[in-house]
Amino acid sequence: MAHLELESVAKGYGARTVLRDITLSLDAGEFVSLLGPSGCGKTTLLRIIAGFEQPSAGRVLLEGRDITALPAARRQMGMVFQAYSLFPNMTAAANVRFGLSVRRMERTAQEERARELLALVGLADHAEKYPYQLSGGQQQRVALARALAIRPSLLLLDEPLSALDARVRAQLREEIRHIQREAGVTTIFVTHDQQEALSISDRVVVMQEGALSQVGDPATIYGEPENLFVARFVGAVAELPGSVVDGAIGVVEVFGAHVPAARARGLPAGTRVHFLLRPESVRISPPGTNGALTGIIAERTFFGALTNLRIDLFGKGSLTASMPSTVADTLAPGVKVAVSWDADAPRVLVAKPKTT
Repeated sequence: MAHLELESVAKGYGARTVLRDITLSLDAGEFVSLLGPSGCGKTTLLRIIAGFEQPSAGRVLLEGRDITALPAARRQMGMVFQAYSLFPNMTAAANVRFGLSVRRMERTAQEERARELLALVGLADHAEKYPYQLSGGQQQRVALARALAIRPSLLLLDEPLSALDARVRAQLREEIRHIQREAGVTTIFVTHDQQEALSISDRVVVMQEGALSQVGDPATIYGEPENLFVARFVGAVAELPGSVVDGAIGVVEVFGAHVPAARARGLPAGTRVHFLLRPESVRISPPGTNGALTGIIAERTFFGALTNLRIDLFGKGSLTASMPSTVADTLAPGVKVAVSWDADAPRVLVAKPKTT
């Protein structure tokens, strides 16, 4: 039995549809990210799961029990918001104890649980500090400890890292994943940051305009996008027009060149496709070598250990190659190059027929 099930959940406000036919299940202990652009419905879905919103249609089941109409206060769920929402007049320990005191837990047990959780989030030495004495990352750790204190059936995280700087964010997301594993709590994490979702999730749910666009593990979402929206939204990708030449061995015509594409196998010759390449799949070499296409280095973008080279395909299109900066240092804008890739690297999606 799934730990959490969403059955055909929909939500609308008047004539505006926010969620459409969301069907999804989570296993116990799973870490699932809801990923998508602003306005795609991910926070609304989280609020329906939490009980802060009622769906217009569909059901929410927790361990097989229908909780669709159950008030939020009775769902035994922990929630961490983008804003830390700590009580400013309470110490870190008192904030963590708050939910336990509401549930009338014995005071000694409250204090023991608070100490346990603050140690888990690395704040054992900060128990008596007030929120204003803590950094943003520390405050968010307190909020996480407070959510875990009640031993929630489900932990809900609504963009909890978006207010933090990049370095603290990267550190804290790893800590959240470690803490989640230690606690063993089923978790839903809302984010619009692709790197965040891919780096810490068991599964990623990509949402678009109120619907599920693709659900899968991070490697599948990145390497096997099922549609153009997922391919474009999750990571950088070069998108070139192509046509299948040989579906038996996997050959696609791109800008007049016949190039390898194993994922075109089985498609009829003449099928129009979107030919998709991730930057790390692109190799470059001197002109005249066995490159699939040729072009000119148009731009270099330095990212520290890696550098991205944008390659102009003589005005027909462009793609990007990502490589170690020590290698890219020898390649300047204006240099002609041949580009190639392994046959199984490109993702091939059938193009929709043009409408007249």
